[in-house]
Amino acid sequence: MIKKIFGIFLITLSLTFVIKTHAQTVLPLTVGPARQQITINPGEETEMSVKFYNQSDAPISGLVKVADFIVDNNDGTPSIVENAEQGSPKFSASQWVELPFDRMTIAANDKAVVQFTLKVPSDAKAGGRYAAIYFEPVSPFAQPVGESGASITPRIASLLYIRVSGQITENAFVSGLFAKSFQEFGPVVVTGQINNAGDFHIRPRGVFTLTDSLGGLVEQMNLKESNIFPDAARMFTATLGQKWMFGKFKVNLTASYGEKGQVLNNSLYVWVIPWRAIIIVVLALLILFLLGKALYKSTVSREVTLEEELSKEREEIEKLKKQLKKRKD
Repeated sequence: MIKKIFGIFLITLSLTFVIKTHAQTVLPLTVGPARQQITINPGEETEMSVKFYNQSDAPISGLVKVADFIVDNNDGTPSIVENAEQGSPKFSASQWVELPFDRMTIAANDKAVVQFTLKVPSDAKAGGRYAAIYFEPVSPFAQPVGESGASITPRIASLLYIRVSGQITENAFVSGLFAKSFQEFGPVVVTGQINNAGDFHIRPRGVFTLTDSLGGLVEQMNLKESNIFPDAARMFTATLGQKWMFGKFKVNLTASYGEKGQVLNNSLYVWVIPWRAIIIVVLALLILFLLGKALYKSTVSREVTLEEELSKEREEIEKLKKQLKKRKD
């Protein structure tokens, strides 16, 4: 039934996906696979599963649910859509998942397998759909919020990436490339933002490059490969160059994405001028020049004075010679 299943991402069985959890809350649970990606035709259905592992010495009871998830931030962190009406119908898949039960207990140091059915409507449009199968333990894991007495419960989820077969739109662009246009010292810190306006998540591959005014390569750095979901953006940052640089530099972001290897490209220019160091050097040279000039004038003045004194002495000697000559005569 499944046309193609590709890339079941076992990032690690210890990878957990905790939504809105208190900083000190640590669930003794792991999930596997943390992510599953599947390509399926409209009108088809298939059986899939996810395993939840209890690493504690006590049983844990809780709810098993399915919900849409979105990524609406620049760091790629997914978040559960609490209300299905708040999600985007274009990318929603929670209604396509049928769970066998809605609650379970995981024995101590054991695992529980949730076998679920994925049913794709026959009129489903090609593109990406996203859902999360998650386990929500009951107390004592709930954490109080503020003074109202309300509480939130951490969750652990397996993310489901569904691609409905058919012609999809792949459209991404660099919505911004940012760096200080003028700075005293390197390195140059550059941030690029890539937006995905297509029907399916993308994983761009590319590099940041820094070149000098003559086009010589100063440094390059690969983009960290990360998923960018539809209607979302992702920030990428690189630090290029050394502390001591001088002149005009070009920063360029080049990447490819999608099945056809479409290219993204954007660039900007930055000036790196260590102006304080230059001022210090110029002042030092000016001081040396003035000192040298003063010393030269002083030396020349002494030489002129000596020449004048010698000239006067010569005149005195000539006078004495003339007087002695007159006496002899």
